[in-house]
Amino acid sequence: MRKRSVLLFLISLVLGLFHTPRASRKQLPKVDPRFFVGSWHFKDRRDRDHKIVIDPDLRLTIDNHDMSAKVSSITRYELSYIDKYGYKLEIRGNEARPVKFYDESENCTYDLLDLN
Repeated sequence: MRKRSVLLFLISLVLGLFHTPRASRKQLPKVDPRFFVGSWHFKDRRDRDHKIVIDPDLRLTIDNHDMSAKVSSITRYELSYIDKYGYKLEIRGNEARPVKFYDESENCTYDLLDLN
């Protein structure tokens, strides 16, 4: 009786290991990087005007200086960069366009305005 119980336990253990359901992979919504492409301006805390440009390759330029920042993540309404110093730069949008710029080095969020 004891051998039978041990054998049944081992069989059920082996079957359980091989027949565990795999975690389903959630399909992420497709992100259109062109949503973030464009030019905007924002005013910093000292009331200075700055120009921010994101080109089709998602290269970030602020005040005509290439930020050498790498894209760390992109979602439908948020584009995150890591700059050469390790700080996070984020562009946040709404349904229509990018509306906020977050700079971790200054811990500030700025409103993005269209260049007109």
